Amino acid sequence: MNPSTAQATVMVDEFLRCGITDAVVSPGSRSTPLAMALAAAEARGELALHVRLDERSAGYFAVGLAKVTGIPAIVVTTSGTAAVNLHPAIVEADQSAVPIIAVTADRPPELRGVGANQTIRQASVFGGDVRLAVDMSVATERLGAVRYWRSTVARTVAAATDAVRPGPVHLNVPFAEPLVPDGDGAWIEPLEGRSEGRPWTADSRLVAGMSTPLDDVLDALLDDTHVPARGIVVIGDHDDPEAVELVDELADALGWPVIAEPSGNGAGCTTALSHGPLLLADSSFADAHVPQLVVTVGRVGLNRSVLRMIARAELHLAVDSLPEWSDPTRTADVVVASVPLPPSAAEVDESWLEAWQRADVLAAAAVETALFSRDDGLTGMHVARVTAGVVPDGGLLFIGASWSVRHVGSFAANTVSDAVIMGNRGTSGIDGCVSTAWGAAVALQRNGGSGVLALMGDQTFVYDSNGLLAPPEEERPDLVIVVADNDGGGIFSSLEQGAPEHAATFERVFGVPLNVDVVALSAALGIPALVASTSEELRSALDDALGSGGVRIVVARTAPRDQEAATLVNVQRAVGEALGSA
Repeated sequence: MNPSTAQATVMVDEFLRCGITDAVVSPGSRSTPLAMALAAAEARGELALHVRLDERSAGYFAVGLAKVTGIPAIVVTTSGTAAVNLHPAIVEADQSAVPIIAVTADRPPELRGVGANQTIRQASVFGGDVRLAVDMSVATERLGAVRYWRSTVARTVAAATDAVRPGPVHLNVPFAEPLVPDGDGAWIEPLEGRSEGRPWTADSRLVAGMSTPLDDVLDALLDDTHVPARGIVVIGDHDDPEAVELVDELADALGWPVIAEPSGNGAGCTTALSHGPLLLADSSFADAHVPQLVVTVGRVGLNRSVLRMIARAELHLAVDSLPEWSDPTRTADVVVASVPLPPSAAEVDESWLEAWQRADVLAAAAVETALFSRDDGLTGMHVARVTAGVVPDGGLLFIGASWSVRHVGSFAANTVSDAVIMGNRGTSGIDGCVSTAWGAAVALQRNGGSGVLALMGDQTFVYDSNGLLAPPEEERPDLVIVVADNDGGGIFSSLEQGAPEHAATFERVFGVPLNVDVVALSAALGIPALVASTSEELRSALDDALGSGGVRIVVARTAPRDQEAATLVNVQRAVGEALGSA
């Protein structure tokens, strides 16, 4: 057996012993030993192998898998720019604490720096965006090599799944030729691993966290046991399965409202608001309802109005277990690892919650009137409400960046309670959304989950349309991708860049209409597509797509971007007028 084949065989076996269930491979030459070893493992029924042409898609597909399973997915590329193309997904995994393992094949070190084909300085290409970077030595037939290979793999899995800070790991593996098996099974030492299928090195480090009562937290850290009566909880993007239940218990006991970003999955909280960002966008309401204490959970920062409230709070308690905790306003007085329990004794101001809930009801009525009082066709706000309303119980809603996630947060926040909401909120980019959604759908449905919907804008869809490039034998999950198509970057129309004084350059450098026929593009990639131009057509198209199975595209043709921005202003004005009548 040649050294490259032996190394790849042992590495794949050790990955399996460490609990790896999925591998994503992009075709290439230098990665041949690993690709063939993974294909052999798939043939034996030992793991699920996924193939993607575009390394960017492969990386985000791995992110989607790991987001759902919590198990690192390995993604294998050849050398050169193939490895570099994983970087966006690596950054997302870093910022979202998602465990993936990038295994990049490389040329032997003697070919580096001499102009050799497809050879770059890739051993440290991901810089500080990975938890661990290992540049392995070239395999040679020597005693102790198996121990080196297995222990290295075990260490990378441990680093990726670290209890305090999970995330991406980079394993750079130079392979010397020959790259394919030579038919000889002999090796200088046994290739087997530990007995009974154990990993070479089991990571048994434990990090225990325990919630304590809020008054004890304040007492221990601020020398003050008094829990303010007027508080609020903001749930951002997080991966703590117990956080929402603890938030519900705390907020319900204290009579505090809860504002949950979509991927915070806080719709089931008893005191969750439906239109929190819209309420706080009204300056009069925000000025009159500054909290004494705000508790933020996970990564917050989706809405400027909510961030302004956090910055104005008298006291800010941040809940985040990561060393780089989320505090975009830089106002956190205290950082704790888990949501505190209700205090042993606390003052409850019933009028505080009543004021927020009354305002939320008024805002809901104003939104309903402003959006549906007349038939002006679709906007992204309509699309968000309709899409969120049909997510199957036990399913998943993946939301793209920019307008899509904000529309769900402001107009459909409490619609999804029996399904999971997620997105690439680590870096909030438009890249990789199709691929991540596909990977998440595969992982969810493998474990008995229901259908998956993905909501994104046309630019987000087009940017990652390569994510639809899958070989015919690849698994097609039940995934419906809803594309809100307004031919360009809609969110900029509602930001400072969209002001009239910038009209001369707006379309050129911000709106950037591409005139892409999403239906034709989907057809070219072998994916059926339906078109909707009204809310009723959208509901019908979603029913058809969800009932058909497989991957489907639903294109929602929305109003021009400037018209949608004007509609949003009208909605905000209507909410303000409603709150003024409270």
